[in-house]
Amino acid sequence: MKRQWIVDKLSRIDDFAYQKGINKKMLKAIKMKGDILVDGIHQSVRYLLKPGEVITFVYPIEENHMLPYEYPLKIVYEDEYLLVIDKEKGMPCIPTRAHPYHTLANALTAYYQKVNLFSTIHLVNRLDKETAGLLIVAKYREIHDLMMKDLKHIYREYQAHVEGKVEQGVVDLPIYRENKDMKRIIDERGKPSRTHYQCLHYQKGISLVRFVLETGRTHQIRVHMSALGHPLIGDEIYGNQQGTFDLTSVMVAFIHPVTKRIITIRKRNEF
Repeated sequence: MKRQWIVDKLSRIDDFAYQKGINKKMLKAIKMKGDILVDGIHQSVRYLLKPGEVITFVYPIEENHMLPYEYPLKIVYEDEYLLVIDKEKGMPCIPTRAHPYHTLANALTAYYQKVNLFSTIHLVNRLDKETAGLLIVAKYREIHDLMMKDLKHIYREYQAHVEGKVEQGVVDLPIYRENKDMKRIIDERGKPSRTHYQCLHYQKGISLVRFVLETGRTHQIRVHMSALGHPLIGDEIYGNQQGTFDLTSVMVAFIHPVTKRIITIRKRNEF
């Protein structure tokens, strides 16, 4: 990855880098394994930049040792720095003991190899295996770090069908994981978790609900709706019905870490 600017005032390269959000650790990595160019010529961090010069930071190549998995990804947005994937239900995001290979991360590795992108996999908003929909991927570690500095700028909207009649409100209950148990619980020892919900449609004992997350805990929507007495239809872990639930990430919006533009991606309505 390369990042480039036109200099507007006198400044040492290291000071300029810090002003642009490049921290000391990353600047050291660029010095050791990447490059710093001023008008195409290598310079040290002590070089005094002059107005009108073009500075380029060449980031180190990230080594990806993950096995590639050939799979047709549904890419709904892509630029030099980011991807937004429409993930299908049933696909794990990252390899685990139970799912060591056929994951989104392995599929992204295969895609990166095809397009000659030398980087590891950086997921910004992970989705549970059985949750479908929009997921943001940073192509480089630095972009991921910039995205994760303040998650409040990332808007995440979901939809699902739940049991019973739901209206509108906010669930503000801590979510806790006991030891290595997959099931999460509401417990004061847990992490702060906040979910906004609103009924979009109600019919025959089932509500179609929109959710907006302020936090992103594992199983957050499922745990919170179960705590309200309205578990997701088909959620065997947090409800009483057998089957599969239809929780879907239908919209993401965020401030682009490089261009500073607001990017909004909405999934076509499937409900």
